Amino acid sequence: MSYGLSWRIWIYIEQTQKKPRSLWLGPLTNQNKNGYPLANYPHISKLLELVNGHKEIAHGDLDCCNIICYSNDKKTLRLHADDESTISHTRPIATFSVGVSRTIEFVPKGSLHTHVVHSIEAQNNSLYIMKPGCQAVLQHRVLPGNNNDTQNQVRYSISFRKYKSDHEDESVSSDHVPESSHTATEATRTPLPKPIAASLLLGDSFLARLDSKRLGKNRKVILNLAQGGNKIPDVVKSIQQFHDNAENSKYLIDQVFISIGTNDIRYCRHRGVSHLKGHLFSLVRTVKTNFPRAKIFLQTLLPLPVTINNRGYVIKNIHTFNDLILHICTHERVYILDAFRPFLFKGYRNRNLFNASFNDIHPNHRGMGVLAKFYIDRIHTKYFDPYSLN
Repeated sequence: MSYGLSWRIWIYIEQTQKKPRSLWLGPLTNQNKNGYPLANYPHISKLLELVNGHKEIAHGDLDCCNIICYSNDKKTLRLHADDESTISHTRPIATFSVGVSRTIEFVPKGSLHTHVVHSIEAQNNSLYIMKPGCQAVLQHRVLPGNNNDTQNQVRYSISFRKYKSDHEDESVSSDHVPESSHTATEATRTPLPKPIAASLLLGDSFLARLDSKRLGKNRKVILNLAQGGNKIPDVVKSIQQFHDNAENSKYLIDQVFISIGTNDIRYCRHRGVSHLKGHLFSLVRTVKTNFPRAKIFLQTLLPLPVTINNRGYVIKNIHTFNDLILHICTHERVYILDAFRPFLFKGYRNRNLFNASFNDIHPNHRGMGVLAKFYIDRIHTKYFDPYSLN
């Protein structure tokens, strides 16, 4: 919920070379010897006063905070619980966000099941509260950002807690655990079904024509969401729809294969394809956000038919788009699938692998066999060389 602060908060954090930078502030106690006095930061102290006055902070005695700086969209936090022995677990944890929005996901603790039981969009000047007992039954993570503005990607997380007193019992009694947490505790006692490992195919008609059962070879579940005519925005939409469908929570997506671009560049002509760079970045980051455990494979375009009329731009656009794919794979650290070269013969488009009509860009039966083998090798190879064509 929005806290409606109209004034800005300036936070000065020491520069480090590690991942998200962090700073502990708290009272002058022995437990805080590695942090800094909260009293030295008047704006944070004022914010703490407001937070302690919130109706969900029953005792109003939070007295320390952990500030984390996410300097860009790539800075994340993996699954964890804020269950440090130095903080009180009979008090809530209240986290105030400053900067660009980030998604926080909650997963049952001690389970490999990937279904997210709750998620929060931590927006600028917003506060979310984890009640006592939450850390005992749930873990949470901060997903990568999805902000195309490279100049404005910073987020600060200001997490208020209470230091544990020397006489305080570390355990959380049932009186402190909210009803929703009891439900989650009971759920974790019942073994969850083992998730089904699956590979996800996304894209256009090239992948849509592949047989999922043959690709899986009775050893792997293949979910093919590709559809003919799909463009990059269509694939992004299909990812969101798949992830939001509760029936799909039984799958553990460990591989995502994407073949896209043919329909996007079809009408670019002399305009070029450089404007598609942002769409590709958004696509990859959407996959990362929704399937954080998956290896991502981005396929290059196949050689498309060239005529006298379109020779001036088709070849250039194909190579430029494939260069964009390579750039994005390098920048985002995902795998590239070079499907261009297997469809060449002596440096030219292998016509024996495509339908005879120049109006049909799709591989023929023999060509689809080449493409299918290409994907079977990559789906089932344990040690994958993204540039290998063997």
